Amino acid sequence: MNTPDYLKDIKTERQFRLDGRTIADPNAIALWKRALNSIQDKEDLGLLSSAFDFANKIEYRHMGMSSEIYFMHPMRTAAFALLCEERENIDFGIVGLLHNVFELSDMPPEVLASVFNESISNQILALTVDRNRQWDLAYKEDYYDGINSNPLSCRVVKILDKLDNLFVLGLNPDEITREKYLAEIRTHILPMAARDLPSVFPYLSRLVDECESTGFLG
Repeated sequence: MNTPDYLKDIKTERQFRLDGRTIADPNAIALWKRALNSIQDKEDLGLLSSAFDFANKIEYRHMGMSSEIYFMHPMRTAAFALLCEERENIDFGIVGLLHNVFELSDMPPEVLASVFNESISNQILALTVDRNRQWDLAYKEDYYDGINSNPLSCRVVKILDKLDNLFVLGLNPDEITREKYLAEIRTHILPMAARDLPSVFPYLSRLVDECESTGFLG
């Protein structure tokens, strides 16, 4: 069924996310360790470990979750990003770890640029959604144009961020919001995945269809 080896079947992955809303997800921790073990260059491994320590110390504001529980999401996203490509590129992991810092913390872009580099900071800025305009179609066109003009790491992280969030989309009781979310993924994320991350595209397509048919999880 074309399932990447770092993902399990949809039902199992969803249960991991549901269980992980109250305790730190042990599967996310195991994935991160596996991702680190895939890094051969000692300097790259040190940079990635430092990025993890930096991101893990940030106080995140996410409704209904402690900072520790929330951090499992960027940890998973970063691990997926590192494991999804045969070539070693630690920017995939760093962007994955930090992709929501501007939205969910008080981290200024200039601080991130000084700790890492301007490219990393610019990619995080491109990934940050203006929640006041998130369902404005013209805004979203510009938003995805920005992501598509950034390095591959930015696009891969966006795809995998959406994939990780889809497992719990059904917890949202608002049917219209769920429909808008899935429409956005069909319009912008699936074509991006087909082009930039074809190894994930079949699984992501099945997940979108499954979310649509399942609806509200109750």
